[in-house]
Amino acid sequence: MKAKLGTLIITTVSLFGAAGLLGADSDEEVIQSTIELARSYLGDENKLEAITSIHYEGSLLYSSGELGTIEMVYQKPMRQRMVAVIGDRKEISVLNGSEGWTTFERVVDSLPLSMEIFDPLRILIMQSSVREAFGFFQKPDVRNGEITYDGKETFKGRECILLTYHHGDGIAYRRFIDAETGQVLRSLDSKGVEYVEEGEILVDGIRFPKKMVSTFSTAIGSQTMEFSYTSIKLNRDLPESDFVMPLP
Repeated sequence: MKAKLGTLIITTVSLFGAAGLLGADSDEEVIQSTIELARSYLGDENKLEAITSIHYEGSLLYSSGELGTIEMVYQKPMRQRMVAVIGDRKEISVLNGSEGWTTFERVVDSLPLSMEIFDPLRILIMQSSVREAFGFFQKPDVRNGEITYDGKETFKGRECILLTYHHGDGIAYRRFIDAETGQVLRSLDSKGVEYVEEGEILVDGIRFPKKMVSTFSTAIGSQTMEFSYTSIKLNRDLPESDFVMPLP
């Protein structure tokens, strides 16, 4: 496949009154007011805190024209599982705590083709992705985790507050948060990959994006990967067997 799929799926964020931002005197006040704004846009605070797993299903489209299906699960405390099928090839990427791997197999008969064990940096990136999925724009719960305020910028005619979420080890995510509504309009990861969300799906009153388009650079130029979600389910944990590393 043309890019690693074990990257974060960024969910849209919340709204609370922007009035508090206008009179903020310090970076900390701006950060806290923006977090409240963003979380409120997503939905009820108690419902956000009660989420233990998020299960996305949908389609995957590359700018090259390749089309496939994707299933992505984030599960507390530190688990992630992604299954992508394109043509006759299936990729299964799994994070289980401090272990991670990808297996490749043939779709028609599940014949194993190869297996890759993740290096320490890939593990850290996937762990940050799980924290992002459940943090709902609060400070990353990790050593050296912090949020910085990086000023304001206009994106597609809308004024945005820029917050960068730092997970340590050089891993960070910058968000362009609409100053009026709290919606995340654009995100960038520490490798320069851009994520833009479109539409919404309401699940138990919580807002999730209906589509997410990532843009990244390759040796042949800029490419895109489009995720379109048809189903999002909450709090339906996968069985333990889905997070067991297969025998080589």
